[in-house]
Amino acid sequence: MRIRVLLLSLLLAPLLLATTGCQDNGGNGGDASVDIPRDAPDADIPQDAPDADIPPSTFTIMTFNVGTTEWMPHEDDPDGYSSELASLQSSFFGNNLAWMPAAEGVRRLIDQYRPDVVAFQELFFDGDCATDCPKLLQKDPDQYAVACDSDAFPCQGWTPTGDITVRRVLGPDYAIACAPGHPDNCVGVRHDFGTLAGCTDGPCLDGLDGMAPPNGCTKGARVATAVVQVHEGPELTVVDVHTTAGTNIECRKAQFQQVFEDRGDGKPAAFGADNLVLGDMNIDPFDASQAKYDASARYWNDQVGDDKPFRYLSSSGASGPYTHPFTMTRLDHVISDTLAGSCVVLGVSEGTTAPLSTDSTFFDHRPVFCTVGLPTGRTR
Repeated sequence: MRIRVLLLSLLLAPLLLATTGCQDNGGNGGDASVDIPRDAPDADIPQDAPDADIPPSTFTIMTFNVGTTEWMPHEDDPDGYSSELASLQSSFFGNNLAWMPAAEGVRRLIDQYRPDVVAFQELFFDGDCATDCPKLLQKDPDQYAVACDSDAFPCQGWTPTGDITVRRVLGPDYAIACAPGHPDNCVGVRHDFGTLAGCTDGPCLDGLDGMAPPNGCTKGARVATAVVQVHEGPELTVVDVHTTAGTNIECRKAQFQQVFEDRGDGKPAAFGADNLVLGDMNIDPFDASQAKYDASARYWNDQVGDDKPFRYLSSSGASGPYTHPFTMTRLDHVISDTLAGSCVVLGVSEGTTAPLSTDSTFFDHRPVFCTVGLPTGRTR
């Protein structure tokens, strides 16, 4: 209990733990796409007839914070993620996706669900191996042997011409661009679905459209935009968001203001005709305590919800499944101003698959996977 309280105070202060149960949104888990649940608010989205010779009317999108935390109890991890590995992951890899079995689990998930658009947060950037490993060798040769010279992590034998984590987990079927100053936050677009503006294949580091918040509270773009041209279809604007966690409420609010008002150049990050905003928002907007005391959550709730400029595609209330099960909170969201759809939380919603074992202690977040209707009358 002390661990949970400490984690919450660091990540979500002054958020109180949600006490409502997890309500499943449905899903089938085994196919390349997840059916929209019959009882979902937007379940009237037209579904493609399997044998119809017409362009599809829906597409799939996923957001996943693939990072980890050392605060979870790792002693009995079913996938072998030990406390020692967690400590090394935290101290050297910054809790980003570096442990190879976890990265392989993400790749299996991508191969199974084949989302058309993917937004990641907290990827490891392999380019750091070249600068950080020599320093570690001088500081701690034993730790170097595990972090930089073993197959448990990606640094062994890595060169500047080698693949980076985001390419390994997505494979060759995606164009990839990452946020300016944040190669840990990237968007992938499946080649047979559409093209990614400014990036034919990649990974294109700094290839997304974004900037630091005007008040300078963080460096680089934690809010970044991808423009996706659907083949023979509409243009979609996808905003990958990874706000500042913890008690820096004003900074998090400034990042939300970038999404909806002005990213720093006079226009919002959601600047398209059809916008999808998704990612790790680091708030649970359905928690009454946070909505009351956290200015960033209040600002978010002014923008998102019924009769607001943006609506939820993912869970829209406290009865939805947790996306951060360790703290029993809903931190990861998918919203749009024009598009309708429905989502499941992979590994939490019934019938869906987790990237590792259900009880794995590597991933502290769970991926949100959505089926979304393309704009009416503009199917590909």
